[in-house]
Amino acid sequence: MKHKNFFLTVCLLGALAVMCGCVQPPEEIDEFAILAAAGDAYFTNYTTPSTGVSPNIAIADLFQLLNDGDESNDPYLIDWRSAEDFAAGHIQGAVNIALGDLGSKINELPTDQMIVNVCYTGQTASFATAVINLVGQQDEFAGLEARNLKFGMCSVTNDTSIVPKTDKWVNAVAEDEFTDSLEQTANTTDTEYEFPAISSDETTLAGIIAAQVDDAVSDWSIDAATVFANTDDYFIINYWPEDQYLDPGHIPGAYQFSPKGSLATDADLNLLPTDQTIVVYCYTGQTSAQVAPYLRMLGYDAKSLLFGVNGFAFEVCPGTTYHGPENDYTSILE
Repeated sequence: MKHKNFFLTVCLLGALAVMCGCVQPPEEIDEFAILAAAGDAYFTNYTTPSTGVSPNIAIADLFQLLNDGDESNDPYLIDWRSAEDFAAGHIQGAVNIALGDLGSKINELPTDQMIVNVCYTGQTASFATAVINLVGQQDEFAGLEARNLKFGMCSVTNDTSIVPKTDKWVNAVAEDEFTDSLEQTANTTDTEYEFPAISSDETTLAGIIAAQVDDAVSDWSIDAATVFANTDDYFIINYWPEDQYLDPGHIPGAYQFSPKGSLATDADLNLLPTDQTIVVYCYTGQTSAQVAPYLRMLGYDAKSLLFGVNGFAFEVCPGTTYHGPENDYTSILE
């Protein structure tokens, strides 16, 4: 009997060994690679995922869409301002969402209608635009795409008696107090870093973004005065073409990264430090407000420089500068 029991035990152990050998461990998901692939696709083209138009829309073009008598091309409007300011005046038909709720609202957004994001100046709306267009790279969310209303509600009116805080852009335009501090020599770096790791335990692009965006919305912007006071504390990205980087110049210590491609995984993304705060700046802050949140979701400590060069050297800005509404667009408000 003892021999029989021993034999049965050996057989059971052998069977278990065979069974265990057949069970494959779950495949490890590289969440960074999933999100970075979507970022490579979006920021290399810098257009909406399916229609291929600019991620920014001017107030004149939005006004035309809303007044052409064709409701089929009307966008889905999301206003990311405070509930109080939204209630005081907003574009007709807009819905009000807090940026902190973006991750939980992704699944509720339409995939059959262009989304136009609206905020005070175009900074926060650009954040939301990047997140939505990144999610739109996933097949299951095909058709999900968004644009940012360039200059935000400040493009509709700058009359604060009509809509509160629409003087934000006027107040942000620099008095060129930092123009004389610009550097006109090139800074280069060849130090490479390992990419950060993402551990949200999500397996899809949309899931990873929804998990990561909650942390990304915290402390994601910075002002020019803070940066200029401590330039050595930051890894600064000048997100302009190379010729403009040298003329009119750049923030001291800044490195030039060309738009559309330089921050791809097969380009210079590995030059970004994982142990230092990264500051990204552009002309108006609306492009950097898309890039910085993406980098934050990847695991970098990145911030967007509010208002871009408009906020520290307006008169020599080589690109887009803010200007108030050229026409009366207030008829689209309610």
